Amino acid sequence: MIAFKLLPRSALATALILLAAPVVAAEPLRLITVDEAKLPPSSASNVQERNLTRGPGVDAVAPPPIGVKGDPFRFAVRFKPRNGVPVDPATVRLIYSRQPAVDLSARIKPFVTAEGIDAPAVIAPPGRHVILIEATDKEGRVGRGQVTLTVE
Repeated sequence: MIAFKLLPRSALATALILLAAPVVAAEPLRLITVDEAKLPPSSASNVQERNLTRGPGVDAVAPPPIGVKGDPFRFAVRFKPRNGVPVDPATVRLIYSRQPAVDLSARIKPFVTAEGIDAPAVIAPPGRHVILIEATDKEGRVGRGQVTLTVE
């Protein structure tokens, strides 16, 4: 026979209060700072848009390519595994294409999974921002993609 231990009333009351508390939206993630946006753009000849290997695919999901206003927006990327081999989330890198290049990986890390990146509220200064994304699968094959953000 299995016996269940009941929680004391005070613990139950605390749990109910926490569940009923309003959800407070977190601060939006500042993906790119104003100072980083002021850096000179990287030369276009160094940008590789497509994979040359059979590494995972990297496809932008959000925001839409037509541009976003200055309000927080969703930044989402989907990884497409090849031959059923998943992406290793620890290997995902985001590089802001500037001179010098700016590594954004640590900022976005909490939103990275084997399926992709999904940051619900991101902000960036006005301008055109090219972000290079690199993901390596569990067999060591590298996939690359590019997202261009146009913020008004």
